Amino acid sequence: MKRIVLVDDEAPARDELRYLLNRSVRAEIIGEGSNGFEAVALCRRLRPDILFLDIQMPGKNGLEAAREIAELENPPVIIFQTAYDEYALEAFEVHAMDYLLKPLSPARLEETLRRAERKSPTMEQLEALLNDLSRKEKPTYPSLALFSGDRIIPIRQEEILFAEARGKEVRLATKRGDFFQNKPFRQMEDQLSHPDFFRCHRSYAVNLTYVEQVDLGVNNTYLIKMYGREERIPVSRGKIGEFREIFHI
Repeated sequence: MKRIVLVDDEAPARDELRYLLNRSVRAEIIGEGSNGFEAVALCRRLRPDILFLDIQMPGKNGLEAAREIAELENPPVIIFQTAYDEYALEAFEVHAMDYLLKPLSPARLEETLRRAERKSPTMEQLEALLNDLSRKEKPTYPSLALFSGDRIIPIRQEEILFAEARGKEVRLATKRGDFFQNKPFRQMEDQLSHPDFFRCHRSYAVNLTYVEQVDLGVNNTYLIKMYGREERIPVSRGKIGEFREIFHI
């Protein structure tokens, strides 16, 4: 019987997969998670035979998590769950990756379990898959035209770590430094259409991709540290529940 871990940020998707797997005598579910960080932690701790891993998740996505998992000693067989269209799925076939297409098909799941003797993908295979997917299907989000003195600098939304309201202006912390924009925070927030942005506080919106660690504050509050930054960003009480759900705290 195969020992299995399920990781998907959508609880209904996990419920459906759990239901289908529980009907199989070849499956024993030993752990579940909702993001890439948990996927890595669960594989390190439980050492499953098979990992069902969603690709599109906030924070650390499935492909990023797979890179780390592939470097573990005796990594599990990774089966990706995806809603990519048929054209993009050619990449999984070319690079010999196991995948399940959402919505799940019981027959396809049975076939995937039969093929689960396959070894986990190598780093080279994962890099090739990532490169292929970036060419086939990659959502694009409009860059922001940010003012810096007498210059206008286009910044991709993926480069922004967080946005902070400062009175009548907004500070955007990016990989290329900080930019101060003379506009209401709400207007700037509306421009941050990338799904990884999370309004954690009335004065802050953070890019979940760049959360390095979360510190515990007084009275069960949370303080976020972003990569490359020493300051701590608070999570407001009204957002704690949603934040805990995202990171499964």
